[in-house]
Amino acid sequence: MFFLTIARDIILPIFLVMALGFWTYQKFHIDLATLSKLNFYVFVPAFMFYSLLIFKPGNREMADSVLFNTLLACANFGAAYALGRWLKLRASLAASATLGVMIFNSANYGIPVVQLAFQGEGVAIQVITITAMNVLTYTLGILVAGGWSEWRKGLQSIIRMPIIYSLIAALLLRAVDWDPPDAIITPLKWVSDGMLPIALLTLGAQLGKSGVSLRHPREVWVTTAARLLLSPFLAFLIIQLMGLHGLLARVLFVSSAFPTAVAVVLFGIEYDKEPHFAAAVVSITTLVSAVTVTLIISLSASLF
Repeated sequence: MFFLTIARDIILPIFLVMALGFWTYQKFHIDLATLSKLNFYVFVPAFMFYSLLIFKPGNREMADSVLFNTLLACANFGAAYALGRWLKLRASLAASATLGVMIFNSANYGIPVVQLAFQGEGVAIQVITITAMNVLTYTLGILVAGGWSEWRKGLQSIIRMPIIYSLIAALLLRAVDWDPPDAIITPLKWVSDGMLPIALLTLGAQLGKSGVSLRHPREVWVTTAARLLLSPFLAFLIIQLMGLHGLLARVLFVSSAFPTAVAVVLFGIEYDKEPHFAAAVVSITTLVSAVTVTLIISLSASLF
């Protein structure tokens, strides 16, 4: 019954808004570039800044979140590399599959799930995961996609990330214990509240654009299983190794099961690493996650 309650109260609302975004793109072919820029430069930074100011996760929680996500990315890389060797994938397909396992959708998909499942304090933890995942995406992710010669591009991408400056600003304000006046907090909250619907509409529209092309069905399903099932198993081992517990452990465990991020498709296009395969992995993992993420949320309550 708990599984069905989670599916009804957490997963179904998210997929209904995503379906609306999917329909909107199919009907009007809305400009995805503009939606993505609004998310990246306005809604997500404002949401992160507001969440860190209001809910104030502890320094130990933030450090543990960064370490956990770094260890998980390395573990996922090792697992995906081993799977690629086992399946004897050619280099470009192996790189795309590895990225599909490593890089998960921590923001557009992750924040709504965590918001509904764990409320405010859980969201503050997920904000740190978003920052860590973005940095890892543009360091390890670019190294996997483009090789060591692309490290400068990764560094430049990180420097341009507004979420980095949003995080720094929030931490500085916390350090000096300054509470912004209502004239600042009120519009910040308005923009922050817009993040969830805009993120889900954008994700649905992205799925409407990319579609599903199963040119490599075996590889797609192996990558999907690794992202949605193997990654949470590795996350559980890392959580046990680090001795984490309570809300922090539950949020990190659930976030490890989120579907592949759209950034993998962008890397595929940029570095000629099987973009159609990447788009299929993003679509399939997102759809199948309706079941697997429900299961992982249910398990998190009993495991931690």
